[in-house]
Amino acid sequence: MKMKWMLAAVLLLPLLAAAPLTVAAEAPYQSYVYNEWDQSKAAPASYLPERTYTGNQLGAGAFSDPQDLFVDKRSAVYIADTGNKRIVKLNDRFETVAIIDKLNDNGKEMTLAAPTGLFVTDEGTMYIADKDNGRIIRAGADNKVELVIEKPTDPLIPEGFQFKPTKVAVDNAGRIYVLSEGQFYGLMQFNSKGQFTGYFGSNRVEVTPAVVLETFWKNLLSKEQRSAMMKLLPIEYSNLEVGADNFVYTTTIISKNSREEIKKLNPLGNNVLMGQEGGADFGDKEFSFKQGVKQDTSFVDLSIDAEGFIAGLDRTRGRIFEYDSEGNPIAVFGSLGNQNGTFLQPSAVSYWNGEVLVLDTAKRNITRFALSEYGGLVRQATVLYNQGLYEEAAVIWKSVAKRNANNSIAYVGIAKALEKEGSYDEALAYYRQGTDRSGYSDTFGQVRMQTVRSNLPVIMTVFILAIAGYYGYKAFAAARNKRRKEVTR
Repeated sequence: MKMKWMLAAVLLLPLLAAAPLTVAAEAPYQSYVYNEWDQSKAAPASYLPERTYTGNQLGAGAFSDPQDLFVDKRSAVYIADTGNKRIVKLNDRFETVAIIDKLNDNGKEMTLAAPTGLFVTDEGTMYIADKDNGRIIRAGADNKVELVIEKPTDPLIPEGFQFKPTKVAVDNAGRIYVLSEGQFYGLMQFNSKGQFTGYFGSNRVEVTPAVVLETFWKNLLSKEQRSAMMKLLPIEYSNLEVGADNFVYTTTIISKNSREEIKKLNPLGNNVLMGQEGGADFGDKEFSFKQGVKQDTSFVDLSIDAEGFIAGLDRTRGRIFEYDSEGNPIAVFGSLGNQNGTFLQPSAVSYWNGEVLVLDTAKRNITRFALSEYGGLVRQATVLYNQGLYEEAAVIWKSVAKRNANNSIAYVGIAKALEKEGSYDEALAYYRQGTDRSGYSDTFGQVRMQTVRSNLPVIMTVFILAIAGYYGYKAFAAARNKRRKEVTR
């Protein structure tokens, strides 16, 4: 009998190896949230690894150094298979439906050198950042080339600049935003005809002690001495995305101040994503040192879904940080490692049918994460909360709080509902649990106003009677003194 079982196991091994990998309900990573002192506290996993896909399992052949992925409105998945110089397209059932390694350029064959960035419009038009060829390609759904953007000639372009586009995105007006390697002045913006129109949303030079000291010395030196000094350059973007709201979102790998690692740029190029309590602080709040180097969050990609949720991919620890449309933290999941659901070199992230896809360059595969029961409740409550439906959201927030006592957003959501009902004292208690200082202050102001309003008639009555008594007494005293004077005469 034992030999039969062993024989069956041997026969099943090839079948198991060929099947898509599924994972157990328990996540191979620690999920957590941060408290008011920026200390991590354990939390239930909002996302669980559902399945991994290699190029061979998808029927496209092994991937080679894949760098980007994109999900269109029909849930089709496009993969920039950079090492193989091609684009792989999957349908919504994760079946390979097209391998694009050649394009039709007015009857001539155009090949790709190193496609590192992708964007696909609702009409199926592809924008490809072909880095090694130094160009952006726009091709229709029929793979016919419609536009090629190469190095622009403009007074704003520095001398000796090499155009090496790595990422590309397009807004609803047809404006093309390009991230080029070594470009510190912001995103390069082109119109729909491919004409360079300027830089967009430049990062600022970070204010650090070294920058302050260098600025001080520059004020004392001559023009020739200042020109010999190293220039202060803003930090470089690492990726970009255009959301359903038509705002441009960006990520930054290195930020010495650990601020504004994720930005939401309005049409003027100003960041309007301030995050929790306006701190514009994203990623891990705790960090460590490895061989004397600070191990801080390094965002390499982000994705925005139709409801405004933001998923930022950190390459330092292999984590995905999810935020709501206001930049408030929702979930943290993923890790570095060799297990399913962990990564060696994560390079791209994208929402797909309410789930999350992560591309791993080193493992040459895609991992699909699905919402857990807890994560589904948090998302549902967050959507209702952001729509102003506080009472409906509060019912779900209470269930979330039972599952995770460290979820401060749940307490704030309950507090908002109580505040709307007029239960200010209870709301104050929940705001305190949720460590929401501004909410607590606003509600305390309501309590104070309510106290004044409820006691105002009594206070005014006492005040008026006191004034009347005071002046009445003065009139009485004056009349009495007058009578006394008349008697003495």
